[in-house]
Amino acid sequence: MTIFLRLLSSSLSLPARIPVRRASWRTLAVGVAWMVAVTVTSPQSAHAAAPQPAVRLLPKVRSKEIFIRHENRRPAATGFVTYISKTKPVLMHCFGREDYSDGYDDYAIQLSTDNGLTWSEPVVRWKSSVVPEGRLRYAEPAAFFDPDKEQLIVLIDHTLYPKDKLNVDTDYGLELNLYDPQKGEWTERREFAFPGQRTPAMSFSFPLKTARGRLLFPGMRKTVGPDGKAVHYQNTWAPVDEAVTVIGEWTSSGALTWRLGQPLQIAPEISSRGLDENALMELPDGRIAAVCRGDNSAFPDKPGYKWLSFSRDDGETWSAPVPLPATGGDPIESGANGSALFRSSKNGKLYWMGNLALRGERAQGNWPRSPLVLVEVQEEPFALKRETIFVVDERGYNDSPRVQMSNFRFYQDRATGDVVIFLSRYGEHSEKQWMLADYYRYRVEMP
Repeated sequence: MTIFLRLLSSSLSLPARIPVRRASWRTLAVGVAWMVAVTVTSPQSAHAAAPQPAVRLLPKVRSKEIFIRHENRRPAATGFVTYISKTKPVLMHCFGREDYSDGYDDYAIQLSTDNGLTWSEPVVRWKSSVVPEGRLRYAEPAAFFDPDKEQLIVLIDHTLYPKDKLNVDTDYGLELNLYDPQKGEWTERREFAFPGQRTPAMSFSFPLKTARGRLLFPGMRKTVGPDGKAVHYQNTWAPVDEAVTVIGEWTSSGALTWRLGQPLQIAPEISSRGLDENALMELPDGRIAAVCRGDNSAFPDKPGYKWLSFSRDDGETWSAPVPLPATGGDPIESGANGSALFRSSKNGKLYWMGNLALRGERAQGNWPRSPLVLVEVQEEPFALKRETIFVVDERGYNDSPRVQMSNFRFYQDRATGDVVIFLSRYGEHSEKQWMLADYYRYRVEMP
């Protein structure tokens, strides 16, 4: 007979200056527990060699701290965080401020030369400007440090907000920025487009470089009808999106060329706002996996999922999307929110990070945005390993019902292999005053 004992880890260490909500962290402790299988032998078989206990180690949250406070009802908005040196512990962190929902400004840069222990004062690089039609705002910088070229490449949205209001049907604009860490300066800044094609936007983008040397920046754009106008399914407030990869390649002269891959689409009867915010990862067999944000806001009685697709040609074309599988049962529901894929630098395993609908909750449009989980991925066939779901943070007793643990950014600490996550817990104090939210840094030890 096999008895499973769940041993709760008592190793959570939190900074003293962060109030710990007891109910919340008691629940979180279950996430950092590990399973131990103990085999009990009968007297008749006591002489046989006892089998070794089967141990499954899960991640552990080592710390959670406020990194940046909200200011004058302006919460910090995630930008990016990445190493900008092949060998030195030099990090660049970017964050902005949010004036209203999806209205961002004042994206600032700060550096750390000691692996994140201390940071320079932030310096604003991307700031909005007033034009006769309204305001041009920046949003959603996507950054990739290319260690082969020792260059930081940033694509950032630069879009008109008519009368300084969000227009979900507006045309997107993109700006390219290059940073040379050896010189310590930005070397290029320009708008760029794709003649004859609609420019995509960056949103919750984690770029990568393939084994063949291509840079893949996951993008998105609205689909348009025969009249050239954005398609809205059954009067859904936001348009139907399609995922589009911005593909970059270095030339022999050291310049970057850019083009667009073919769009990845889905019928709005299946995902009412299409597909967007696709998380990419190159697999050992050369395929690129994409886990895309879906949406069921037009039909909340139906399940909402993340959607899985593959490319065999470095992001040029994509397979028909299917609900993201999970081992041991049906796909797990997930709301319309972004996610990420990464391979642990510590143990070599593939992980997915995002929001899942757990404990009986159902996906309803953008919700739920709690808990934030890490899940190991079975790579063949591709699926979330249900038994490895680990909660990084979740709604606690003192949180509002609409607290969010989405829109995160992260990096892997080169010294320890820890995953370091940054996010604003929008709505933590009040659903109505969601902007009264601080920006947190989590440190998660990987097994």
